[in-house]
Order: sequence, then C-alpha cells, then structure tokens
Amino acid sequence: MRQGAKGWASAIIALLFFSSLLAACGGNGGGGSGSAESGNTPSGQDNAESGKPVEVTMITWESAAMNEKIMASMKKFEEENPDIKVKLIPTPLDNYGVKINGMITAKKAPDIFMTGNDMLLDNAGKGLLYDWTELATQDKAFMEGFYEGVVDSWYYDGKLVGLPGLLNTYGIFYNKKSFQEAGLPEPKIGWTYDEFFAAMEKLSSNQGGVQQFGYYAPLDPFHVSLYSVSAGGAPFADAIINPTKVEISDQFSEGVEKYKSAIANGYMNPPTFDLTNAMSSFKQGKVPMTLQGQWVADDLIRTAPKELEWGYAPMPAVNSQTEIYDAVGWSSPATLKNPEAVWKVLKYLDSKMYEEVLPSTPVAPAAYQASSAAYYDALKAAGHPEVGEGLDHILKSPNTQPVRFLSTWAGKAYPFIEASWKNILMGKAPITELDVMAEKINNVITTGK
Repeated sequence: MRQGAKGWASAIIALLFFSSLLAACGGNGGGGSGSAESGNTPSGQDNAESGKPVEVTMITWESAAMNEKIMASMKKFEEENPDIKVKLIPTPLDNYGVKINGMITAKKAPDIFMTGNDMLLDNAGKGLLYDWTELATQDKAFMEGFYEGVVDSWYYDGKLVGLPGLLNTYGIFYNKKSFQEAGLPEPKIGWTYDEFFAAMEKLSSNQGGVQQFGYYAPLDPFHVSLYSVSAGGAPFADAIINPTKVEISDQFSEGVEKYKSAIANGYMNPPTFDLTNAMSSFKQGKVPMTLQGQWVADDLIRTAPKELEWGYAPMPAVNSQTEIYDAVGWSSPATLKNPEAVWKVLKYLDSKMYEEVLPSTPVAPAAYQASSAAYYDALKAAGHPEVGEGLDHILKSPNTQPVRFLSTWAGKAYPFIEASWKNILMGKAPITELDVMAEKINNVITTGK
C-alpha cells in the first residue's frame, strides 16, 4: 500500500493512477507469510466428499508482513468456519500479473487472487473469471454494504467478476504553516476552484531565481474532467467502463485555460517538471500544496518531521461535487470449484479482515463501508481526522468520473494525449488542439485502432 507515490516522474498517462494498482495494496515486496505453505494448488481442490475441510487457496501481492496480518485474521475465520481451510500461496510482487495469468491459463490459479480494476476487466473480457452474480444477488444485505457505486466497475457484460477491496482516492495535501503565513484559510470540504487557484497564486514565490510553485501535481484530461463536470459540462470520457466517446466541452476548455494560466504564471509546475521528489520536499516544508493519493497520509504519519503541520482536503468544486477513485480487490478463475466456500472467504476478506488489519496499516479505506470505520478511527487517533472525513466525503460523492481508460484500446488512445496535452498546457499548441486530440481518440474507440 506504500507504493503509490513513485509515479510522479512518469508521463501524464500515468498521473497517479497506474501506480494506484499498488498504492492501496500494502507493500512493495513479495513473499508470503509464515502462515503459508509453498507450492501451487489447482483452483477449488475439493475435499468435501472426504469429510475434510474445503481448502480455499489465495494469492496476494502484499508484503510478507501484510500477509501475516491477513492470515492471522483468516485464522479467526477458520475458527468460525471449521469446514473451510484458507491457504496462502506466496508469490513475488514482480511480474505478479504475468504469473497470475499463467496460472489461470494452466488451470492452476488459486481460488482467490488480488487484482486491480484494469487486470480484472482484461481477464473478464477473455472469459477467465468466475461470475459471482448469482451468489451476490442472493446476498443482498452484504452487497448493499459497499460504498454506493464502487462495485459498478467490477461488473463486466452484466456479470459480477470480482469484489473491490480497498479504494484509492486523490486529494490535496497541504502545509498548514504556508497557508497561515500567506493569510489564507485552510482548504476544507466544499472549497471552490476559485479559492484553489487563488491559493496557488499566493503560495507561489520566486526568490533568487528559485521558483516555488504553490501547487505541485501531474495533470491529465481525467483530472481536468473534474472541473468540467463540476461546472456543468460533459466529462472527458462518458463512462468508467467502455466509454463510447471523449468530449471537449466548453467547461473542459475553461478548466484547461485556468491550469494553463497557472502554469504560465509560475503558480503550478509545468507538465515537464520532475516531481519525483515532491513528497520529500513536502516533508521538508518546501511544498505548499500537492496532489497525492490517500496512502501518503500513512507515510506522513509515520515518517514526517514532528514540526511539519500538514492537512488534507478533497479536490475543490465549481458547483457540484464529482470525484475520481479506483479500487483493488479480489477475483476468482472461471474454473472455480466450491464457490459457496470461496464466497464466504471473500466476504470475510472484504469486511472483518480489513476491519482488523487497517488500524495497524492505515493506508486506504475499505470498499465495504463499515470496515472503513476502523481506518478512519486510526487516522483520527494519529491526529488527522480531516483525512478520514475527506475520504468519506469523496466516497459518498453523487457523481464519479473515470480515473483512466479501462478499455482494451486504451494503449492506442494514450499516445494521442501524450502528443498534444503537454504542448497545450505549456502554450505551445492552441486550445483547439484539444478537439483534434479528442477526434483521434474517438476514432480509436470507434475502430479499435
């Protein structure tokens, strides 16, 4: 879960979002816990007829330390369900997706494996994932426990092909001292884009030829889409899954112009600026505001200097609230046996397990709303209740936008963004280039090439 901030220097295609697959996952190492046994077990090894407990196998991309916490919680599940035995199969984080896909192809995949939204939809499109729709329909009370809307992107072609586990959200971390010295009120839920851009200006400086930006962030069309929709315009992409078009509304262009002006005036970093050390500089008190994923709060609580006073706020709004977030979670192979037993394990993972594990690793809210309370309590105990309040506000948003393209044609569309976006923001290409960019992306959506 502490992996997410590494994406600062990458192209705008990544924003913070490709790194988010690892951000809400809790570790940057491989290996399994001491509770796990080595070796691979074919999916759904059925011991029911022999009278032995049904074995449910599982793989995560977590660190050994995180896996130990997960399996410690699963021991309680086994005590409550003596007819089910949960076995963790260790795997290195490196090439995780390649390894899982190889296991699925060889029909040796575990009953449950951790997945990101992109990976989930890709495997679902190939018919490789188990359809949980029937059991989920029968378990209405459980399914209603998720934050509204977060399960939507875990359906493919009308089939529920997995369950979200942890959610990544994106907002503003700020230096309280910088705001106080500038005579500015601290950002809070409900602040406006006018306040946001005004703060950028006042927090920026140029002393001795050294530029201090008021706001440090990557910027891509999905991020600007928040401004557009909040101002009453169309989103950049018209759907989270399989969008049918991208659109450059007047409000979208307006948002681009505002960011473009901030960049030109030195209030915000240009898109070519190396943001690799943004969080290191933030800890040193040199960065007034920065866009980051919520996992940064855990790192700041643990490692930031005591003298650093920092806070967190969701993205601002023009008129109405709209947000972006994505999830990591769990899915199962289409060849699954014993789905009833596996469903019980999935439910426990999403609820009780996170409820027990997140207080000691407060890095992401759980998709299952009740289980996030423990996470928010941990943030409150650490002296930062505003983080939990902000995240809860984000996750209850009545309107949600895509974080990125999740369709199979995404790789063909992103080069058109890369070719135009930076030049537009830096004033090297006219704003009308946005329409050219959108036309090329729409051609990819229509033709697939």
